[in-house]
Amino acid sequence: MSSRSAVFVIVGLVVVASVAVIVWQQGAGDDVAAPTTTTTAARITTTSTTTTTTTTTIPPEELAVAALLDSMSLREKAEQLVVVGASGDLGSSIDETLGTRCLGGVFVSSNVGNWSAAEDLGAATEAISQIMDGADGCVLPPLVTTDAEAGTRVLKVPVSALPEPNILEANHAADPATTDEGLAPAAAAFARELRDAGVHVNLGVIADVDVGDDYYMASQRRSFGGDPETVAAISAALVEGHCAAGVGATLKHFPNQGATIDDPHRADSVSTNDFAAWQTVGRVPYVDTRAPLVMTGHIRYADVDDGTPATLSAVITTGWLRQDVGYTGVVITDDLHGMRAVADDYSPEQRATEAVAAGADLALYADDVFVAAVIDAIVARAESDSWFAARVDRSVERVIRLKGALGLVASIDPAWLPLCGAVE
Repeated sequence: MSSRSAVFVIVGLVVVASVAVIVWQQGAGDDVAAPTTTTTAARITTTSTTTTTTTTTIPPEELAVAALLDSMSLREKAEQLVVVGASGDLGSSIDETLGTRCLGGVFVSSNVGNWSAAEDLGAATEAISQIMDGADGCVLPPLVTTDAEAGTRVLKVPVSALPEPNILEANHAADPATTDEGLAPAAAAFARELRDAGVHVNLGVIADVDVGDDYYMASQRRSFGGDPETVAAISAALVEGHCAAGVGATLKHFPNQGATIDDPHRADSVSTNDFAAWQTVGRVPYVDTRAPLVMTGHIRYADVDDGTPATLSAVITTGWLRQDVGYTGVVITDDLHGMRAVADDYSPEQRATEAVAAGADLALYADDVFVAAVIDAIVARAESDSWFAARVDRSVERVIRLKGALGLVASIDPAWLPLCGAVE
């Protein structure tokens, strides 16, 4: 509020004047009150008073997210940042892992023993149902995540497979309309099978751009080739199909596993591209993506952040992905459990705390053996570091929004939040 007054004394004259005193309110509707008039003689004092009132309507999703965050203990927040694989027999594993914890998510897969590769979708659906039953008391139930890439090489749930990556690449090269018009509906049908089995998030949309045929992703036949625009088009169509089916698609492996020769499961994975090369190659599929999640890979750049893996690097996760690309969705790490690209240099606890500090929202462990220690480490660092505690809160907000958009939160109407395009 501001007030200004001016006093004028007129000597030897009797002046009768009308003075307008105007008071208004400026709010959402910029309503203006009608001016009022007073009459004064001899000494005239004019006072003009301005009052500004701002009316803010807080969207219901903001109120719901804030209320949930405010109700959570630090330990409950830390639990929301961890996704673990429930290996072996789900009956006992889930009881122990989820019985006393409300985790960010659970990773399910045939090759960690949740069901055998020979079993059908019914067995997978039953196993996933056990997970949700085990988390029945959680206000924020876990995301059920899996790996279901195009083709059959990395398809961890027994659903009908999409065409192999090299087929999608060749089809796009021959006629881009096969991608623009045909792939998204096929991906939607694929994602609906995942959804009907109980999967909320598919960690399987490859966005890596191959630098050479002898590089890791190309040799694994999991990627869509070396043309950035082709990779961007195919990955975007896959994302749109998942969006239409109500499944969270995850682009991976940021910044670009296609520029590494070594397998990150077995050794340090160093990019042969520098930042300038990445700008015109690996960056392209992530620009303007509508994917609700992006997975960071354990990719090192010799001259960036002292060679720290991208999953644990603030320069890459926050600097390149958040600031340079402008991505606002949920960031999940690649597996922090046993991949040698991070396991050789960092303890299980360090991997999680450094990933969160770097800007990740979800720390993925393919096994649940470290879950208690990892949560303890996140809590301990947040208790001693207010900046890190604020970083935890920001990530939990994003996770709540994602779960709300997927219909997992009772107090949030999924219609309030878009699943794809933005989560904040």
